[in-house]
Amino acid sequence: MQESIDHFKRDIVLPVQIPSIEFTHSFGRFSDLEGVINDGFEIEYRHINKPKNHYMIRVRPVKYGLPIRNEHIKQSFKLIDGSKAIYSTNIARGFNLLIFEKNGWQYILNINKAVSDQVKPEILLEIANSLSL
Repeated sequence: MQESIDHFKRDIVLPVQIPSIEFTHSFGRFSDLEGVINDGFEIEYRHINKPKNHYMIRVRPVKYGLPIRNEHIKQSFKLIDGSKAIYSTNIARGFNLLIFEKNGWQYILNINKAVSDQVKPEILLEIANSLSL
């Protein structure tokens, strides 16, 4: 994570909550690709024996964030701080996403569709609201 902070010249704050499904591993990765458009930080949670237990947080500068089209939005939410979050079930194959912006970052919470009965949009919203800046 320090590498991404050094690269972007500012802190990346992560939510303190994660989904209440079981994970055995977590991995963080900073991507510094050609130019700055695809640079970002992600952390991934997985379970060694339960591949459906798969959750990721992706963080990118808002300027280079994932574009959201109206047809991608299944639900819209308001976070505690008044900012907007959108929930999508059709942007990423196999994942449902909650996307929101805070402090110049775009956060994308990705949960495997196979556990969407356990990790509903409201849970992702709680996770987003656990982010304190």
